[in-house]
Amino acid sequence: MKARDRRISAGPLAWFGLVSLGLYGCGGDTPAGGTPEPKAADGPASQLFTDVTASSGVRFSHGSGAAGNWILTEIMGGGGALFDMDGDGDLDLLLLQGGAEPGSSTTAQAGEGHALFRNDGQGTFTDVSEGAGFESLTGYAMGAAAGDVDGDGDVDLYISQQGADALFLNEGGGRFADATSGWNAGVKGWSTSAAFGDLDADGDLDLYVARYIELDPKITCNDAAGRRTYCPPGSGAPVHDVLLMNEGGSFRDASAEAGLVEVPAPGLGVVLEDLTGDGRLDVYVANDGQANQLWVPDGEGGWRDEGSTRGIALNQNGFAEASMGVVVEDLDQDGLSDLFMTHLQEETHTLYRARGAGAFSDRTGQAGLGVMTRPNTGFGVTAFDVELDGDLDLAIANGRVRIGPAPEGCKLEGAWAQLAEANSLLIADGARFTDEKERALALTGPLLVDRCVFQGDLDGDGDVDLVVSGNESAARVLRNDASRAGDWITLDPRLDGASATGLGVQVRVTTPDFQLTRTTRASDGYQSSRDPRAHFGVPGAKGGVEVELRWPDGLRERFAGLATGSVHQLLRGSGEALR
Repeated sequence: MKARDRRISAGPLAWFGLVSLGLYGCGGDTPAGGTPEPKAADGPASQLFTDVTASSGVRFSHGSGAAGNWILTEIMGGGGALFDMDGDGDLDLLLLQGGAEPGSSTTAQAGEGHALFRNDGQGTFTDVSEGAGFESLTGYAMGAAAGDVDGDGDVDLYISQQGADALFLNEGGGRFADATSGWNAGVKGWSTSAAFGDLDADGDLDLYVARYIELDPKITCNDAAGRRTYCPPGSGAPVHDVLLMNEGGSFRDASAEAGLVEVPAPGLGVVLEDLTGDGRLDVYVANDGQANQLWVPDGEGGWRDEGSTRGIALNQNGFAEASMGVVVEDLDQDGLSDLFMTHLQEETHTLYRARGAGAFSDRTGQAGLGVMTRPNTGFGVTAFDVELDGDLDLAIANGRVRIGPAPEGCKLEGAWAQLAEANSLLIADGARFTDEKERALALTGPLLVDRCVFQGDLDGDGDVDLVVSGNESAARVLRNDASRAGDWITLDPRLDGASATGLGVQVRVTTPDFQLTRTTRASDGYQSSRDPRAHFGVPGAKGGVEVELRWPDGLRERFAGLATGSVHQLLRGSGEALR
């Protein structure tokens, strides 16, 4: 029997089994077209966020292209990027539409296309989509990676798609040129998350593209009750990821020599970080239902998967999980980068803490994350210091993939009512996390099918704000109102005064009371890019801080006496050289 002819059914433990109704019901006003209209959250004065979408100028409604055929892409999109489009120091916003179902002749989009918004520096956005250049995109858009790939000082964009990916070079003035062909960047198939980084330490940005499965829209799936539902990742053969090395004006596909072609896997999230401690960037891939991978360079152009030997391929019970989003940050303030990733409902999300020497342990239960995260299906995730108290908290975009009965009173329609969930905010308290949904109702209150959460200081007041996007819903802008008195500092490493923020730079901040470590990166979470600069809450550091940088090629330098309450551009070579 050919794969395209078979129908798939499964029991209650399958990826697409029946759902529990969860803690929340499903509600919210639904205007014509089925797009939920989030309301400003009601709550006490201690609310950490305020929904300022209405005043922000961001008007965007995602369309999945759903036409009743239950195609898996419909519930997997909703990505984009927060990035400094015009080099003025503030964060602009790209939000990506879905597209038509494979084989369909209609666009079936809720909005008018991909949307680009320019920030005025105070969190007010202007729609500059017209003429931006993204009209050439013809695939089903998934997400975006941001970075200065051609080294001209402005930030370019790589768009991952179901179809052929695309590379857009920033021409200035809010215009982008499709350079896919000339750069050999048109990765085909179903790409999900992508990340730029200097993987060979030669000074330019290479690109890692995670890919998912071979999609066959003719395959249909049913749940245990015989009802039509979305297929699991096992309904299509996994495909290998793609490694594109920057040759100065074009990419060279190094997937075969790196060994990726031999190990196909359904990748959804990817982060670049030196997890082994050898001074070189590694690649960690979150795979859906298969062992996660840690690709470590062997120094001769090849890469080894060391996920299993370092304890981050499977959970503590030896099982692969439905990994979607992933962040890599020092979550316990010991100077070592930990991994946190989101999973399917009833699996829990997973925290792998670094133990030193490149080894990790699953510490999900010890961090209080087991019972807390079991009810939700998480996708996008970002780690940031909500209250400027020095530690990193976690915002998670949730939304089911399993179809089940709509909760009583739900005002959403069709399958979207059966997939809706509340988002999560997990606040760090030492080595543990607590669920603070009641203090973050602007984030956790709306019941939608969210997929991505983007972080960055949108209004220039020193704390980190959020943009949340998802399937068949309006994107929301959430202003951080947690602390107006906290001390903070943002570090922006650059090769020179004309370059963009350097990616993959380890930044360590030291005060009389503590030491904090971050890495500059644009890509993490799920199919999204965020502010690449290193932002720190530094409570009590009134006398300034000391900063140490380690660049991707190993150069280390120190900057002393940097004032808090400011963004500092740190030019390579201008600090005190360290051995």
